[in-house]
Amino acid sequence: MKRLILTAAGLSAFALSGCGGGGSGIADPDVYYRDFGVNVAVRSSPYLTKENHPDGWGQPNCLLCHQGFKHTMATPSFPTQAYQSLIERAVSKVGKEKAINVCSACHGTNGVEGVKRNCLVCHDSIDKLHFYKNTSSRKQSFHDFNGNEKIDDGDCVVCHWQSDMDGIVEPDTDLGALNGVHPRKVNDLCLTCHSATGPEIFNSPVADTDGDGKADSLLTPSKLPPDIETPWNNNDWHGQNSFTSERLFEEITLSGELLFHSNHSPLVCSQCHNPHASNNDKLIVEKVGETLISEKVVRQVDNTSEVKYAVIDPQVTAYFKDLSFSGIVTAKDRTYDLSKAEDLKAFMNLPVKNLDQVDVKTARAYTSSLCAACHSGSYYSPVNNLSLPKDVETHGGSNNECTQCHVHGHTF
Repeated sequence: MKRLILTAAGLSAFALSGCGGGGSGIADPDVYYRDFGVNVAVRSSPYLTKENHPDGWGQPNCLLCHQGFKHTMATPSFPTQAYQSLIERAVSKVGKEKAINVCSACHGTNGVEGVKRNCLVCHDSIDKLHFYKNTSSRKQSFHDFNGNEKIDDGDCVVCHWQSDMDGIVEPDTDLGALNGVHPRKVNDLCLTCHSATGPEIFNSPVADTDGDGKADSLLTPSKLPPDIETPWNNNDWHGQNSFTSERLFEEITLSGELLFHSNHSPLVCSQCHNPHASNNDKLIVEKVGETLISEKVVRQVDNTSEVKYAVIDPQVTAYFKDLSFSGIVTAKDRTYDLSKAEDLKAFMNLPVKNLDQVDVKTARAYTSSLCAACHSGSYYSPVNNLSLPKDVETHGGSNNECTQCHVHGHTF
């Protein structure tokens, strides 16, 4: 468990190169965190080795020693007993004789051959932003790396090698080093594959099947990733392209700092796309709350001075002191005061829809529901009643789908 402490409102501007401790390309943060459990600054800390698990190394029956499957892990979202119950349910699903498959998802395979890391046996029952209940059964799963037409445990360990499962996403800890370097930010991982040379990554092992922090398995995805990096770095207004005129965004703040395009920082890919799976086409998010995801620079202050990025969303603010979302969002039928817990929850759960195989009128209505989550104006999305700067029925011609203009590289 860790707790993050906000010592000053907002963040100073920071450089976009380098990673690690102070003076390595990331400016000193105003957000600090203390580590009350595992030293998460050590990337492989939950991973079992001969050195830290000598008596049990190579033992396939975890319950022989850990009879009650007792777990001491806790986060603000999951107290110890809740974590314990989650694991007990997972072991019940796979059977006690295969309990090591549950353990190995976090702790590695303990030197045992033939073990499969079962991630979804827990995560499929967690209803959090970007991980809905029954994620594996979502209709669209472009990140089906092993080509079996669904998201399963074998896909998880392509992007997640040695996650510490502490409830908050730190890209350099919780995401894999697909290009040999641990990603500093979420977009670093996404653009590793979604680039002109990205498909070449599948010529080498990409999956960490045993949890040792090294890719060991070749996979052949059913579809190769499209190049997003080229437009992202050149003419994508949601990426690195800098606009000079003012655009209408919802004035939503995270502890006083504007959330959307503050100093025109690029959006986090996961603000529009759910990387796991979605019932929306193009892996578009299903809930407005997912657009509130951002990244902040944090420093660990108790046992290291490591500086890194952490992903912040409304469901992890319990990790922070005095870090909260605020803003007044005016919809067609009501107003949301995001400083109030009930309003924030209601706003987060507003729907986003996106389907390609529908008529143009429906497609326009659906597509606008994502735009309305961030942009504001005097028109309204018929899906979630949030405001829009343009009339969705007439803007750009009523016979044209929004995505003819509003996609990567053509967003204005």
